[in-house]
Amino acid sequence: MPEVNQESLGKNIMALKAGDRAAFASIYHCFAPKLLAFTRKFVLTQEDAEEIVQEVFLKLWERKHFLDPEQNFDGYLFRIARNLVYNKARHQVYETAYSQYLAGKGNLTENFTDNNLDYQELNQLLEETYTTLPPMRRQVFVMSRIEGMSNSEIAEQLQTSTSNIENHINKALRDIRKKLITYKIIYLFIAALLNL
Repeated sequence: MPEVNQESLGKNIMALKAGDRAAFASIYHCFAPKLLAFTRKFVLTQEDAEEIVQEVFLKLWERKHFLDPEQNFDGYLFRIARNLVYNKARHQVYETAYSQYLAGKGNLTENFTDNNLDYQELNQLLEETYTTLPPMRRQVFVMSRIEGMSNSEIAEQLQTSTSNIENHINKALRDIRKKLITYKIIYLFIAALLNL
């Protein structure tokens, strides 16, 4: 693995902020092996680890304008990797739970279309719910829950405090819960009517 020279790293970060692809490539070659070794400890396959490392550098490129050469760059990259590992694990848990749910429903071929429609409806409902949030709350929710950014990253990007971000997330989750609870009550009422 290439050794990290702090002076040249600082220069590369400044060049990356300006969109220099050679600086990006240099940073990639320096940090990709370390990130791969780190992520490989937490995921089941080499492919998953490589995919996460690629996503780290994609996020780095997308957020290059917010980089600060004075900040702990290693920590920044590893925090992105950690968040992506958590998101991947969470997604795998959801997939497993959904697969078990489908298996418990009996014959998969008979129920697949219905279950797929239920999943799509719930997914659409969630999207509709968070699109009705006030613009700033929606932006913070999407950055946190959909893009997997940490509260401090969001606060830095939006130039506000972490407590303000936490407040927006809490309010967004409360609003979404209220909407989903209302949907569940309506759904149960309709189901009861149809069964009569």
